[in-house]
Order: sequence, then structure tokens, then C-alpha cells
Amino acid sequence: MKVTHKSFKKKILLVNPPVLSVLEPWYDAPDFPRTALACLAAYVVHKNPDIEVHCIDAKLDRLNFDETLQRILNHQPDYVGLTAFTNEIKPAAYLAGLIKRNDSTIITICGGAHITAIPEFTMNEFPTFDIGVIGEGEQTLSELLIALNIGKDMDAVKGIIYRSGNDLHKTSPRNRLLDLDDLPMPAWHLMPPAKEYFIQSERGCPFACIFCLNHNGKVARKRGVEKTLDEMEWLIDYGAKRISFGDELFSVDMVRAEKILDGIIERGIGLRVSWDIQTHVAFVNDNLFKKMKMANIAKCEMGVEAGDGETLKRMGKATNRKMIIDAFRLADKHNVVTGSFFILGQPNETYKTIWETIKLGISINPKEPIFGTMVPYPGTEVAKMAAEGKNGLKLVSTDWDEYRKQLNGSMELENISRTKLEWLQIFGFVIVFLANLRLLDFLKFFWIYRKGALKLLSKAISGKKTTTGLSENPKDYESVINSPFKLSKFDIITARESWKNYQSVEVQNAKRLKPELLKEQMPV
Repeated sequence: MKVTHKSFKKKILLVNPPVLSVLEPWYDAPDFPRTALACLAAYVVHKNPDIEVHCIDAKLDRLNFDETLQRILNHQPDYVGLTAFTNEIKPAAYLAGLIKRNDSTIITICGGAHITAIPEFTMNEFPTFDIGVIGEGEQTLSELLIALNIGKDMDAVKGIIYRSGNDLHKTSPRNRLLDLDDLPMPAWHLMPPAKEYFIQSERGCPFACIFCLNHNGKVARKRGVEKTLDEMEWLIDYGAKRISFGDELFSVDMVRAEKILDGIIERGIGLRVSWDIQTHVAFVNDNLFKKMKMANIAKCEMGVEAGDGETLKRMGKATNRKMIIDAFRLADKHNVVTGSFFILGQPNETYKTIWETIKLGISINPKEPIFGTMVPYPGTEVAKMAAEGKNGLKLVSTDWDEYRKQLNGSMELENISRTKLEWLQIFGFVIVFLANLRLLDFLKFFWIYRKGALKLLSKAISGKKTTTGLSENPKDYESVINSPFKLSKFDIITARESWKNYQSVEVQNAKRLKPELLKEQMPV
């Protein structure tokens, strides 16, 4: 492909890479732009006036790799920033490799949850990345661009890992922002217009769920109520039909959550847009559900994860069956529509514990019961257990393309085959509806998610442990990625300990600088 001469002003292109194939449409072909790109773009625009910023959301625009590459080259960027969760890291590395093959002068920068959890391993595995951003990216990317532009020593930029010859250099960690009001509103105008948006009014979750990396940290950090409401109104004027709060735990500060609900009611926001949240069963009460209904909430999603009492105790989520049932009953009392998440394949999982989970799903009867299977994301306690072969878990693969939430081949159980687990997953989806005599709701649910459902059914019928054959990889996929390194089980085990230390430092920092945040994230 032809590359023309670049302009004098430095340019960065922030990219959400394409997918190999659409296996899970709600993730692979979203109707909303990537929030991270809008946040990063806004901060760079605000702090780096000498940098020209553009965004490409290949998933939202339904671009393949060739189309994405051509758009990138047409922009003639100096830097390309790629964001990636674990299941997206190889496509990101492949795109970075294609960029390098066409213009080796472009500096490729990778950020996101995966490289944050295992920075050295990621850079060793994927030589197509020049620089990695560890943790929250706004301040780090801004300072990195300044250093690159003036030729400053990158060792002074906190929170990065970069190549120097054949060596990797990792700088000192960057503390997370404790006040999100220090950030500008996301630059949604630089993203493709959409009907749906995910906004973040807070980052972080105080719990220690064994299956969750919790990449935003264990201290919930928040934006102001008025700024949150202003962003919602801006998006409505921009054409949004649905706004979802991407907060890990919307009501983690229950006093603040009530103020947001009051603002939505006062401004009539819920009458102009469909909106929904995710939260925890310990962080809801009668008054919050009452105000959610008054604010015309479309859906309140709450993580259930399991139905077995002992499993819930060991999970790190600080819940029990009574708390879960009470929370959903309160929602029903106020006619608040609910969604729930269940994970099959827990440590020490048996047919009995799976049945307890499904029975709990039938009992709470959410409008949308979402059943996934356990994924051993690097940095989590579950990944460590699976690598060690403990608690009935077995790590099958460190091919990150297998690390999807619904369709994955990353891990299996000692006592239940991968295929049987998937049939139980399918059964869970179906029986919650049928046991509650909701045939019409089931048909609507199936129609909405039919593409992903048929992929899951196809995999279960095939009996394959992995997703190989469900997606079509480019012929040069592995050669362009050119990975000289694969993680060992020992690497997965040590990654967990490193991540725990990283999280511990963050909590201590918050205690020292802003202890009120820890008090505010207690249920009232």
C-alpha cells in the first residue's frame, strides 16, 4: 500500500482493532463506540495541542483488517494507539504488524487490561508493539507523546514499558487518578456517531472476585454528579437512544448514586433516552429502586455468578443467596427490570453446584439471564488456580483468542467436560425462561442474540474443546504477529502475585491521599 509524505504536525491515531470473526455479536459487532478511545482522545486534545488526534473504531464501523489498515495509512500517523482486552490482544498485535510492514516509522502503542496485567510477557510475546501503557492511559499517553516529540528520555514517563534494542525497560508505576473530575468529558465527537453509548461515572470496585482482574482498581473513584448528568444530556443532543453506565458498580457510593437518580428525574433524562446500569446486590435498597423507577430506568443488571452457598463464600464478592434474592425481590417490588450474570465452571464446580446456580436463576427470574463460562484471565486468582491444576480447574490454552466470555476454549474442569459445560450453559439460558412460563420472552431473547446463540450451539454440537474452526484467521495471521514467546503455567502463577502487589500499592496510596474514598464505597 502506498504511503505518502507526512505533515509537519505530529499525529496520533487511536484504534479499536477489528475482530477475526463475529462470534459474540454483543462484543464483536457492538452498536456503541469504545469508551476508552473517547477518554484518551479527550485528554490528549486537552493537554497536547501540538498533537493531531483521530480515532478509528473498527468494530463499530464493521471494518476488516485491510480496510482498517488502509484508513490508518491514509491518515499518515506518527503514532498508533491500540486498546485491547485479553481476547483482543492478538488481533491488535496482528494489526500492529500490518502497520509495521507498510510503514516501519509508525510507533505502535498498546494499552488496555491485558498488557496492564502482564506487561513484560505481552511485550515479549508481541514484538509488533513498540510501547505498552500500563494502567490508566490518559496522563501516561499525554506525557509519552510529549517525550516522543521532544526526544526526552522515556524513563521519566511513569507507567510504560518500551523497547530499547533487544531489551525491555519498564518505568515506575503511575498512581491512578483519585479524582475523575480532573479528566475532560470524553471526546465523543471524534468517534463515529452511534445510537448507543457506554459512559463511566466511576472507575474501580472494592471487591476481590477471584475471576475478575479488576483492572480499574479496588478503590472506586468518581466523577461529579453534575458532570455525569451533563454528559448524558450532551449525548442525547448528539443522537443517543441508549446510554449504559459502564461503571463496574454504579451505586458503590450509594449517596452519590441517589443524587444522580435525583438529577435524572429533575432533568427528565429518563424520558428522552433509554438508560441502564450494573451494580452489586449489597449496594441497593428500597429507596434506590424506588428512584430508579421514577427515573425511568430501562434495566438494572446485578452480578449473581453462582447459586451454591459455599461457592459464593469463596468467590470474593461478599454476597450470599439471601442478599441476592432480597435484591431481586426489591427490584420486582418497584417494577424495575433486571438482568443478571451467571458463571458456570467455578472452582470445585460439580453438577450439583451448577444446578444450584440454575435454580437460583429460575427463582430470581431476571428479564435477561446471561450465562457465561469461566475464563482464566491473566492476573486473576482463577488463572493461577487453573495453571496450578487446583480446585478442579485445568488451563487448556494461553492462546488469547480462546479467552471469550461465552465461546471459549481456555479452560476446562476435571470432572465436567468442556462440551457438557456448554450444554449446561445452553440449558441455563433456556430453562430460566421456560420454568417461569415466559415462552414469548425467550423467543424475543433468542432473536436478539441469535447469531451468538447459534455459534454456541454449533460448538456444543461439534464437541470441540476450542473455538478453532469457528473463526477464519487471515492466512498470514501468525507470521505477521511473529510471536517468539508463549506464556508458561509458571508465568501465569507469578503474574497473579505481581498483580496483587500492584493492587495493594494502589489501596495504600488512596488511604494516604484520599481516605474518604474508602469510606464512601461502603454500603449504607
